[in-house]
Amino acid sequence: MSTTAFDPFGETFLADPYPEFARLRSTPVFWSPVLRYWVVSRYADCKRVLREYSTFSAGNSLAPVTPPCARAGAALADGGFRSIPTLTNVDPPAHGRTRRIAYLAFTPRRVAQMEGFVRDTVRRFIADRLHEGRADIVSALTWELPARVIFQVLGVPASDVASVKTGTANRLLFMYGRADEDEQVEIAAGMAEFWRYCEALAEDRRAHPRDDFTSDLVHTPDRDGHPLSQQEVATILFGLLFAGHETTTNLLGHAVRRLLEHRESWAALCADPTLIPGAVEEVLRFDSSVIHWRRRTTRPVTLSEVELPADADVLVAIGAANRDPEVFADPDRFDIRRQEASEHLSFGHGPHYCLGAQLARLEARVVLEELTAALPSLRLVPNQTFAFSPIIIFRGPAAVHVEWDPQRDG
Repeated sequence: MSTTAFDPFGETFLADPYPEFARLRSTPVFWSPVLRYWVVSRYADCKRVLREYSTFSAGNSLAPVTPPCARAGAALADGGFRSIPTLTNVDPPAHGRTRRIAYLAFTPRRVAQMEGFVRDTVRRFIADRLHEGRADIVSALTWELPARVIFQVLGVPASDVASVKTGTANRLLFMYGRADEDEQVEIAAGMAEFWRYCEALAEDRRAHPRDDFTSDLVHTPDRDGHPLSQQEVATILFGLLFAGHETTTNLLGHAVRRLLEHRESWAALCADPTLIPGAVEEVLRFDSSVIHWRRRTTRPVTLSEVELPADADVLVAIGAANRDPEVFADPDRFDIRRQEASEHLSFGHGPHYCLGAQLARLEARVVLEELTAALPSLRLVPNQTFAFSPIIIFRGPAAVHVEWDPQRDG
């Protein structure tokens, strides 16, 4: 069995995982005794794992990385938490039943209809929050915007954004980090309370349907004419309100950081906004919001001449795959004109490809269009360091401090 030292919770890795990812690709499949996962890092292998659901099941994708302690489990049960495998962690053909209905939130028509709301919200945030010449772009814009958007889709009051977003960090630590037992118990109680919020939302729309996705989710039948159960609806809502906005927050934070680190790229977007869609794809490739994902083998299988047993947990190193030189020329170079940038795996691949991918792309495009138009002199505050949450799956800067010339960018 090939083993390699690998600590995705270490400070060095959290600050910059890409040198470590480059090292891992020399041993493309190995066993991590610390994580108890097989780690896969080359593009072709990662793409195969994400695509071949019959061999690599999604059943473990939402399981906590650190198994909850007994007290945390009791807090979830006592609080009424009843999440069931429904969408992200279910394989075809069952996956197709719920995905077809969940897709109603993200049809091209519905996404296109959101552009006006996104643009108006971004412009309001810029006018209200970015006028002093210096700000943290995360707290001023990118932390709240994606939640506002998903709330608009679901029909949830914007006044609930702060409470939902504030709890998300803790829930991510519970699912994808190493919370200690006391932290687990506290977070579990909060998760149960949030679950009850999702159940109440589903119950309200069942009794009082509106023109929103939550009502569609409750009332749209599957192909056999049966509606989703209350547990299925609440589970989907829990997932969207839990992580459906966090990845886009990370994407936007990465975009501002990387484009301003490569200031010539920012200037190019200011001069030619038609470059923005390609720049978004390069940001997704260069610094993915989801750097790992998980699968479990259903049978023995060979990857890159390494034999994996059945029932083995597999960590798919998406961040490493996105810089594989076999696919991306000079992969550590940030290039907003890169032709193959959209080949990245940041939205996954195969039947579980991210439902919200086009909405995330729209939000990133609109944010960059509005920021480059309003603040062409935008630049990073010098000598700052970027902090990242100690979780294994999602990655984004906690703050990105920027400055600009308010006299020039009127």
